[in-house]
Amino acid sequence: MTTPPAIAREEPVLCIVLPVLNEASNIEPLLERIDAALSDMQYVVCVIDDGSRDGTVDRARRAAAGLRGRIHVIERVKRHAGSQRGSALRVGMLWGLSDTGANVFVEMDGDLSHRPEELQEGVKLVADGECDVAIASKYVPGSMVVNRPLGRRWISRACNLMVRGLMDRRILDYSNGYRFYSRPAAEAVAQTWIRYGSPIYLSEVLGIWIARGLRIREFQTTYVGRGEGESKLRIVDLVKAAIAVFEIAVRVHVVGFAVIHRAPGDVPADVSKSPTSKQQVT
Repeated sequence: MTTPPAIAREEPVLCIVLPVLNEASNIEPLLERIDAALSDMQYVVCVIDDGSRDGTVDRARRAAAGLRGRIHVIERVKRHAGSQRGSALRVGMLWGLSDTGANVFVEMDGDLSHRPEELQEGVKLVADGECDVAIASKYVPGSMVVNRPLGRRWISRACNLMVRGLMDRRILDYSNGYRFYSRPAAEAVAQTWIRYGSPIYLSEVLGIWIARGLRIREFQTTYVGRGEGESKLRIVDLVKAAIAVFEIAVRVHVVGFAVIHRAPGDVPADVSKSPTSKQQVT
């Protein structure tokens, strides 16, 4: 398969990594709101689709025609049970490092739970050098969580308290995937061996940044729940997550994180050599 030309390195200053799965009803309004929020900024959105069957990719390409920014689509074949959000985020980040010159990266959900209207605030914190990583945190004073069941909120708070106790109490929200980080912060993750492809990846990456001594800041957000419910959670999943967090904490405080040795200029295999993905620039 012929690989399309890479986006010029000097063009986007912002790379938005957007993992999606069956978000046909949300992808167009999300991309339009991103475009409106970034009216004065050059950006590229890397959409990583994990096998949507509802036309999500087609709608993303259709929406791209009316946007100022560019859309890069990576289509992957789902090979593991459960959410592979973490591996999707890593693939998108690695693509942004290898194919763009973006100096700020953003990760956000494709279901409209993260408000694009908050993009400017998070980007500014990183771009102005106030921090290396900015998290739109559900738990800083002034933040709001709407349309999320009370039970789900309690579980989220309890899990975050556990992670804080094991890793770093200064960080309030380890689970929200609305994150902003500098290019050096992205490179720190790219240079590190990653164990988890599931959503626990979010905690693993924060562990890397904590161990590296990066400056992490949280700011107010409004989180909009989108069809979440306790019925989606299983006890076994919570136990697995707890074990994983403990393992990550051991790496943070005791044994450290393994480094990937790669020659300068090498394109990560996750992006360029995967037999299960195809890419298209819009």
